[in-house]
Amino acid sequence: MTTSHDLAPPPVDGRRPHFALTRKANGFLYMSGQLPFGPDMTIMGEDVATQTRVCVGNIAHLLAEHGLDLSDVTKTTIWLARVEDFAAFNHAYAEAFPGPELPARSTVRADLMVPGALVEIEALAMLREGQS
Repeated sequence: MTTSHDLAPPPVDGRRPHFALTRKANGFLYMSGQLPFGPDMTIMGEDVATQTRVCVGNIAHLLAEHGLDLSDVTKTTIWLARVEDFAAFNHAYAEAFPGPELPARSTVRADLMVPGALVEIEALAMLREGQS
């Protein structure tokens, strides 16, 4: 079984990066940016659509650990390594979030920290009644 710890980025200089994958606060589940890491901690996919699906799958996994799913996501922030990938990213993203209630979203072009990564997705989800 995969746990959120398994989705954490690999160690850098022998140490794991200094952040939490998720944190509950004020009625929300905050998720750190998800890169398209597969089970062996390598980047999965060579195109942005495939990498987007992997990122969303990682987000769905983290949500499920807290009794949530993609319909609970209220906001995402997206970093794309290449502006020209926006259309393909947007298509793959729309598959994961078909609506009618769509998360708010910000999308920017940025250099990503992991070689080969074309997309990173951060998500914020609203906790359900009775969750804290």
